[in-house]
Amino acid sequence: MQIADVDDIALTHDPRHMTRAELRRLGMPRLVYLRSGTVEGQPAYAIHAADGTAMAVVEDVSVALELVAENHMTFVAVH
Repeated sequence: MQIADVDDIALTHDPRHMTRAELRRLGMPRLVYLRSGTVEGQPAYAIHAADGTAMAVVEDVSVALELVAENHMTFVAVH
């Protein structure tokens, strides 16, 4: 899994006045959230990018934590 470096994302104006789309784009390479569900009747956990794109589906939370840590990403709470 390749992750874009946040330093590669250029801000063209004052970051205090970013649009929602710019904020999502800035956080997308590093911020992820986890959704639980089932796949073929078995528990499954999906790792999603900040924009909602599914990145991976695993069968164990610990595997999800390892993938996120190995790729220098951060879980965020979504409600």
